Amino acid sequence: MEIVWTDIALSAGMFALMFAMGLSLGTDDFRRIAKSPRATLVGTTAQLIVMPVVGIGLSNLLGLSPLLSTGLVVISACPGGMFSNMYVHFARANTALSITLTATATLVTLFTLPLWVQYSLTSFAPEGAAQVDMPVLDTALRLSTLTILPVAIGMFARAKRPSLLRFERRLSIFAALLIVSVAVSDATSRTDIPLETFIEAFYAAAWFAAAAIAVGIILPAIFRIPARDAVTIGVELIVKNTLLGIVLVGQAMDFEALIPIFAFATLPTPGGLILLVGWRVLETRGYFGPRSDWGDEEAAVADA
Repeated sequence: MEIVWTDIALSAGMFALMFAMGLSLGTDDFRRIAKSPRATLVGTTAQLIVMPVVGIGLSNLLGLSPLLSTGLVVISACPGGMFSNMYVHFARANTALSITLTATATLVTLFTLPLWVQYSLTSFAPEGAAQVDMPVLDTALRLSTLTILPVAIGMFARAKRPSLLRFERRLSIFAALLIVSVAVSDATSRTDIPLETFIEAFYAAAWFAAAAIAVGIILPAIFRIPARDAVTIGVELIVKNTLLGIVLVGQAMDFEALIPIFAFATLPTPGGLILLVGWRVLETRGYFGPRSDWGDEEAAVADA
């Protein structure tokens, strides 16, 4: 019975969090993709393809256990989180691009995340061990009810009653606290995970965070994306929706797979701040040239 209530609380928290995201979105956030598709395509591809490949590579390189490897792949395949939009806005990077990347990646994750999870469960399973299966279609359907559906309801509610936007921040905070408190409560009730496992998971998560910063700098540079857009993509790569990973793993896998996600959750804020502060310092000293062509930033911020 306790497991059932845990699953219900995690699902309710994620539904509320995604509904709040829907309240923060408007149709213009998706129209901007057509106006300047390169940064969106590079950022989305980096989030949902490049970083999972990095997660798989690190798991093999560090020799992680199957469940720790799966947890690292889950977090690597998650989209950017809503806190990335807030960090980017405060640093005066490209808020419109950040919002668009978060929304676009959240939509596409419906299809990519179950595939990456199934791949990791299959490829990291020890030889001769019983196969742990996560049905791709069933997982995609469950994710859609926890992500796409509440986002769509939130967008519809905002379109019908714009005044609901004022509740977005409070609802987001409440939902995040609910998910974290349930997950932490479940974690503290377990005493069968040795300290060495937590250290190993944190070591892997720290390497992944460093890789996210590196990819966020190098990949946009390869495609000659303006610095303001490039740092926004970098923040999206490290400030991930860890709560989505917690909900998915908490409902479908053993607790050990959650450990890399908990470990990584301590790293996005310092990692994102390193990127943004570094960019602001260099920008104020005149190292960067042209700004992006994403249009009226003030209108985008007001729309968000």
